[in-house]
Amino acid sequence: MRNQVAIDGRLLKRSALRYTPAGIPAIDMVIGHNSIQIEAGGERQTRCEIETVAIGDVAVRLSAHKLNQILRVRGFLSRRSLTNQKLVLHVVDAKSISNE
Repeated sequence: MRNQVAIDGRLLKRSALRYTPAGIPAIDMVIGHNSIQIEAGGERQTRCEIETVAIGDVAVRLSAHKLNQILRVRGFLSRRSLTNQKLVLHVVDAKSISNE
């Protein structure tokens, strides 16, 4: 089954780099997306804020990014935890793209 997400957005919030009990780096972020999409033959303004988490080397790299920087992120969706069903984007790749 497929579970892939790719989206561009601004880094709106970023926690401090933390470490899991196993010693793996992790960081929580919020990415804000704003664009015009085509739906049913017409333009639609889309806006959303997406909670994300990055683990490992990606987390370390993202900890150096500044707020409001535009990122292209790729990852997969999963619930936050076994007891919290809220969806979170788990980032497996991210790169800066030029500010528009």
